[in-house]
Amino acid sequence: MSVRLQAHVVALLTIVIWSLTFVQTKVLLVYLSPVEILIDRFVLAWAIFWILAPRRVRTSLHEEMLFLLLGASGIFGYYIFENLALHHTTAIHVGLIVTTTPVFTALFLLLGKPFQRLFLLSTIGGFLLVVSGVWIMSRDGLHSMGIGDGLALAGAVSFGLYSVLLGTVNERFDALIVTRKSFFWGIVFLALYAHYSGELFHPEAYWHTSVWGNLLFLAVVASGVCFVMWRWAVARIGAERTSNYIYLVPLINAVAAVVILDETVTVRIVIAGAMMLGGLYVAQRYSV
Repeated sequence: MSVRLQAHVVALLTIVIWSLTFVQTKVLLVYLSPVEILIDRFVLAWAIFWILAPRRVRTSLHEEMLFLLLGASGIFGYYIFENLALHHTTAIHVGLIVTTTPVFTALFLLLGKPFQRLFLLSTIGGFLLVVSGVWIMSRDGLHSMGIGDGLALAGAVSFGLYSVLLGTVNERFDALIVTRKSFFWGIVFLALYAHYSGELFHPEAYWHTSVWGNLLFLAVVASGVCFVMWRWAVARIGAERTSNYIYLVPLINAVAAVVILDETVTVRIVIAGAMMLGGLYVAQRYSV
């Protein structure tokens, strides 16, 4: 298997795992506030990375600012918007809106680059196919834009920026260091948010085994392992190709609902899934 094919497999596996975290976060929101979940999740993951890579790394001011922006966009921005959105709308709506991330990734990539007609057309064409699939799969069709949907869209913009910035990180930093330093700045922003928002903490919630089980999975697998995998894939096939796999989130959510929740496979879901896969292919066709 070539390195490029391995990168595509790694990106797909990362998206499969991330797609399953919407339900876990929804469960944790019964016991913990959004910022509690995020601080617990990323502090645990950051501690694991210190154990795996305990060395200090010298960085220039420019490099440190880049890590700060990675933490602000991919850790704080994306996840705080996502978790707040789950307070106002359903997990399936959040999962559907996240599919707009590759469009914002493509738009950020186009800034400062020569106009590339085929790239722009393939991005728009892929997005329209995915949106059509989402519309078909949605029981209610198009729904009015609420605060939860707006927050989810802001999260998609944040992760699009994160993926582009990730592709600019100097190759002298390995994936563990990049992820660890990004997590550090993300935790700083989360701590500041927690302080100024005045959100309540719930220490009694940690007596529940389901809380620890879900937190450990989110910290070790969804944060620790997956962020390293995402960085590795971006470094080999680029931010736009990697981000296009986010188009599969709604389809994976539907499959999970069938397998885990014993829901029925309908013709609508099959057609929608085919359109989403087609959208991914079109978007990948002329990726930069």
